Amino acid sequence: MFYSRDLAHQMLGAHLLGLDAENLSMLRHFAGSSNGERVWYPLWAFEFDGTPAAIDYHSDDDFVREVPAPFELVEKAVEQYRWTADDRFLLAPEIASFVRTTMTSFVEAHDPLGTGVAGERGTGDIFQGTATYNEVDRPPYLQVAADGIASQWAAHRALGSVTGSALDEDFAAWNRERAGRLGEHFSSSWWLPDDRHYAAGFTADGPVGGFRLESTWFPAVKGIMGVDRRSDAHLDFLRSGLETAPPSNIEAFTYLPEAFLRYGRDDEALRWIRFLAGSRADYPEVPFTHVAHVAVGLTGLEPGAKEGVVHTRSHLPAGEWIEVADVPVGASVVGVRHEGRRSTEFQVTAGPGVTWSSTWDGGRVTTVDVPNGSRVRAGADGSVVVLREQ
Repeated sequence: MFYSRDLAHQMLGAHLLGLDAENLSMLRHFAGSSNGERVWYPLWAFEFDGTPAAIDYHSDDDFVREVPAPFELVEKAVEQYRWTADDRFLLAPEIASFVRTTMTSFVEAHDPLGTGVAGERGTGDIFQGTATYNEVDRPPYLQVAADGIASQWAAHRALGSVTGSALDEDFAAWNRERAGRLGEHFSSSWWLPDDRHYAAGFTADGPVGGFRLESTWFPAVKGIMGVDRRSDAHLDFLRSGLETAPPSNIEAFTYLPEAFLRYGRDDEALRWIRFLAGSRADYPEVPFTHVAHVAVGLTGLEPGAKEGVVHTRSHLPAGEWIEVADVPVGASVVGVRHEGRRSTEFQVTAGPGVTWSSTWDGGRVTTVDVPNGSRVRAGADGSVVVLREQ
């Protein structure tokens, strides 16, 4: 079977491995399964012949559904559009419809607290719908969850960053505005000053704290937290919770490198990358995300919001190096090698070339145009050397 949550988390690794057609096929399948009868949820899982997985689907009002999943699929559709320059990830009819109904109709139908944050009724029953990915959630059962609002915010933010013909500008502007409002709501209403961490979620009676797995680490994974003392305290809380009450399933750990890398806790992220590699686990999320953690997470390699721009930032400790090659980004194929945080080499081996933007410690940015066939070295000292020209 293939699952919506797993697909969302594995798509980047799959792209790096050349599985774009498979990513698009599965994404279209989930998108096409969302309809009014299912209150705009996509189905949770399919057999590989395209039929709903019987273990997770009994009828249109009795199937597994968890609020973060549709928003993650929307966010990852945008992500894959940026990595592939294939506008089908946004404009294929099933996906285009799914994107709009998820951000509008789905939220309107699932707003239990009237705050604009999608959630559920708080039954704790995954077949009736839950607000969180945490399937071992305990009472009080959340009606809105931190992994839900973080995923909803990330989807709005991703759509708001799209320009050009792939998305209507009015819809993009509306998503930017919604992302801003959700971010402000999270900042003003979800922080628990006495507990020194963000709430895991809310019931009708108010906020719920404590270490609650996905609801604790997703605000960091998605980046909805500001970079400030609050996020520092929340990440300390996350690290402590992982020591005292670690998750029982290996796939849960696959989110941790992303959470810590996003907020510059590179040593902690590398610890979990090594932990996952050492597990030798064959659960699909482990190998797929490992590819992404190493090739993209540690290198900071990612397409920019503007087409033809590629970013890097080393997350390596001093004295270590990493090199990745043959990475398709948009219409070009690129490679990058970091020597600690001291110097970086960037090359383009196919396509029209890119504008390379390298961020260094302290926030300084080096920007260089790199045509096809060229390799350029930039240093933390501001130096730029062309090593090879076409």
